[in-house]
Formats: sequence, structure tokens, C-alpha cells
Amino acid sequence: MPFEGKVEVKGPYYFSSSLPGVLYFRYRDQSRRDTKVTLGKGIGVWSGYGLPGGLQRKQIEEVEGQGGDFMRLLEGVVVAHLTPFDRNGNVDHGLLQAYITFLIEKGVNGLFVCGTTAEAQLLSVKERVQILETVLKVNDEKMTIVAHCGTPTLQDTRELLRHAFSAKAHGGAIVTPFYYRYSQEELWEYYATLAREFPHFPLYLYTIPSLTGNELLPSTVVRLQATFPNIVGLKDSSGNFTALTQYLLELPPSFRLIVGYDRAFLPALVLGAAGSVTGPGGVVPEPFVKLFAAWKRRNLEEAVRFQREVTIVSSILKEGGSLPTLKVGLSWRGFGDGTMRPPFQTIPQAEQNVLRENLEKAFEEFGYSRKE
Repeated sequence: MPFEGKVEVKGPYYFSSSLPGVLYFRYRDQSRRDTKVTLGKGIGVWSGYGLPGGLQRKQIEEVEGQGGDFMRLLEGVVVAHLTPFDRNGNVDHGLLQAYITFLIEKGVNGLFVCGTTAEAQLLSVKERVQILETVLKVNDEKMTIVAHCGTPTLQDTRELLRHAFSAKAHGGAIVTPFYYRYSQEELWEYYATLAREFPHFPLYLYTIPSLTGNELLPSTVVRLQATFPNIVGLKDSSGNFTALTQYLLELPPSFRLIVGYDRAFLPALVLGAAGSVTGPGGVVPEPFVKLFAAWKRRNLEEAVRFQREVTIVSSILKEGGSLPTLKVGLSWRGFGDGTMRPPFQTIPQAEQNVLRENLEKAFEEFGYSRKE
């Protein structure tokens, strides 16, 4: 989105421009109004740090920018939303709007649009375009929006990226191509092609080898990040903690590593990750939001307590690995009736009853309200 006028100092921001960009800072004590930071031509990341005169972010009231495009980067709790369908199997955009509003009100930081949890590979390109447009309209710049654009084909992925960029999403994510097995060199060239074609759009790599059959090795990610400054992050849903630590060791701190398995949310934050993309958090966002808030306050004792809640909730929802289970959970929260897109089917009634009973017990223990 064009960075014009005033914005909140939340950072980090991705900067892209053919001209030098300038940030002007106004301080809480209204002093030094003309202090500015000039960002050079090209592409980079302004993390909100390195401010003039040892200034701290908390001292800034607002920022005004000129001369470039600034796009928010992912951090904190990023929900991989579910897609509500009506009885005829079409996307229910009215219900989707209500669901996105619910996530905003719960304090979710970002949205991973049309990811695995959204049944995205069962949606047409047109449906994915329409879903992103609905999300952006309802969101109105409240959450950081990254559109997942990955498909098995370069052509469809390119089309979705083109739309996400023109629609002013904050970034695009690309899962490794799937079904066929690819070498690391083939994966590198695939991502390199897209990075060259969209040089002013923040791109996130996405690895989930349990579903795609193709893993992005740390060495490939490091090489891509070093070559293309618009590759700004990685959604790691490998469940491989060794790989996660290797990513963190070899990549710069500005690189947005977002973990895609709930049990590792707090451990990943401790090690330097930026946040978590979660499917179960799209049904029960409360403990995820509380965990990240505690972490931001550096209250480790509270963060550990909320990680326990996250783990329990995620376990009840089968770690996000069963989309029909998540859909029934979302129905329990008041959104839809659990309708899936074929060949998925909803879970048996007996399993639905057990799921609802377990969620009710967890909510009673944690002090949450189902309808709030």
C-alpha cells in the first residue's frame, strides 16, 4: 500500500521504491518534529529500530512517510482462516465477513489468506481472488494480510500473485509446488522466477513437506533470501524443530520466520521467530493472542501458562491436521454448519459431540466464553 500520511509505529515495514523514501517522526513530547530517517533507493526492511539520536519506538507518537511503498510484515498471531461454504457448496462471503470481523475483535495480528486450512487447493483461482477481496475490504488495514498464492502451476501462482499485489495485500506466500518431486535447484529456480517478476512485493516461502512431498532445505532458503531482498519470510510447517533452529541460525534477524505448528509457538519465539501461523487459532484465537501479548511484555511465566492452553486447544482440534474437525469447531463458535468441499466430509455426529464437549471443558477451565 502507498505509505502516505500517518501510520501507527508498529513495524516492521517492507520498503520498496525507485526513489529515496523519507520517514518523519513526531515524538510524544512534541519535540524534534523535523527528525527524519532517509531510506535509500531499492528494496529493504525497516524494522522500527536504528532511529536517530538513540530514540526508542515507544517515544514516537506517529510517523509520516513520503516517497515509497511501505508494507507491514507478519508477526505475532497469524490465523490461517477456514472457508465457510453455504449448503450449495459455494463460498459464503457474508459469513466470511462476520468470521474475519470476529478475528479482528479477538486481537489477531495477521491473516494467512487461502492457505491449507482454507481448503485452498479445492478452490478455483477465481474463488481465491474473490476471498482475498472480501478479506481486504473487511479488514480495512487492521490485520497484516498475506495472500497465499501457491498452486501446482507457475501460471496460476503468477496470476494469484499479480492480483494480490494489485489488490494491495501486504504480501504473498508461495507453497512449494506439489504432487511431483522436485530437486532443491528446481525449487530455487521456481521461487527465483517469481521473485524476479514481483520485485516490489514482499514474498514468503512456505514449506509443508507432509502435504507437498517437497521440503525447502535451510540452505535453499538462505540462498534465496541472500539473492532476493523481496523474499522476506518463511512459513515453516515442517514440524522439524532441527530445521527451524537451522533457519534461525543462518538467516538474518530481519527475516520473518513464522512457525506453523502450535506446540512450538513459544519455544520458537524464544529462539527468535516472529510468530505463528495457526489453523486451530482460527477457531480459538484467545490463548494464542494472550501468549503473544505476554511474550511482548517479557512475562515468561504467563507465556508458559498460555502455551499450555494453546497446546490443549490445538490437541482437541487435532493439531489443525483435520480440516473437518476445525470446521465443526468453528460451527461451535457460531460460524457455519461445518460444510466441507468434496471430497472432504464432515466428521461423524458422535465425534462432533465429543469435540464440542472437550471444547466446552477447556473453555470452562480457561475462563473463555464461546459466544463472546
